[in-house]
Amino acid sequence: MPNKLYRVSVAVDEKTRSILESIAKEENKTLSEVIRQAILMYSKIKDLVALDEVENLVDIISKSNNIIIDIELWLTFLDELNKCSSERFWEIIERIGYEHGLELKSRGIKSIEEVLKVLSIRHFFEVNKNNGNYTLILTTRSEVKFLKTYLLGLFKSLGIEKNFELLEGLRKIIIITKTK
Repeated sequence: MPNKLYRVSVAVDEKTRSILESIAKEENKTLSEVIRQAILMYSKIKDLVALDEVENLVDIISKSNNIIIDIELWLTFLDELNKCSSERFWEIIERIGYEHGLELKSRGIKSIEEVLKVLSIRHFFEVNKNNGNYTLILTTRSEVKFLKTYLLGLFKSLGIEKNFELLEGLRKIIIITKTK
């Protein structure tokens, strides 16, 4: 037995109406079907991630220079790299962090808090803030050197590297704010 449908009136502006019609035409659906699907997707997304982070996630996923990798595969790479990587490898990681920092800076992201928010969306770590200091909780200790090196480069590009001290823990990086 199909779900009973209820009629609901929704007012939209011209841009939204145009988008709805375009999607309906592309997918060969009615406006009502598109709206129902959008509401269901909204409901699923809000349970997975804070809604203000969705735009950042879409940006990350849609760019061709990002990949999604299984955590076990990621950790295997890191374990091996930590065993036998050269100083040149770590210099490259720091340079990549620097370049990513320039990209974030061009998007108006300047503070440590904004940077950590963007990176936590990418599931690099969880962030705990306490009295202006930050603890980055990592999945495994194999990530510590990698992320510390990356963050050093990133902070340099933003010109904030002298404002913080990065301390390594077993499965965490502690960012201590230096008082001026």
